[in-house]
Amino acid sequence: MGFRLSVTGGAEAISLDEKSIINVAFDSESPADTNARATDFGVSMKIWGKMLYKLGGDGSDGTIELSKWSVVPSEKADCYRSAVVEVISAEQVVRKYEVPNAFVMEYSEEMDDETGVGTFYLHIKQKKDENDKVKIEGGYAM
Repeated sequence: MGFRLSVTGGAEAISLDEKSIINVAFDSESPADTNARATDFGVSMKIWGKMLYKLGGDGSDGTIELSKWSVVPSEKADCYRSAVVEVISAEQVVRKYEVPNAFVMEYSEEMDDETGVGTFYLHIKQKKDENDKVKIEGGYAM
């Protein structure tokens, strides 16, 4: 199983593939103190992966673009972007999550000078007043 991430709507498109992404979690979160379906719920995705550095102009490094997106101030329209995660199994898309007005809640990178491997963590959330635009697809014919 693998994952693909594509983010559009900013100055640069961001694309990460199965080589980079290690784990994905999709969350639909209601407040903990509710006894019925709340109108105040959130939709988010958490993505963990490896940093695959691009040297000598060989393609683009998606993690650089993720880190740039994470510092876009809320006053700028492109802090909200469309993020799509595809879950791949046997070279087929088996599930697709589309979060059309996502913003970065958290982003971090860790580098290890002994192993030379870097990892990243991205936590994105859908703009709350547009939760109805989130799409979850699956069950595609093989």
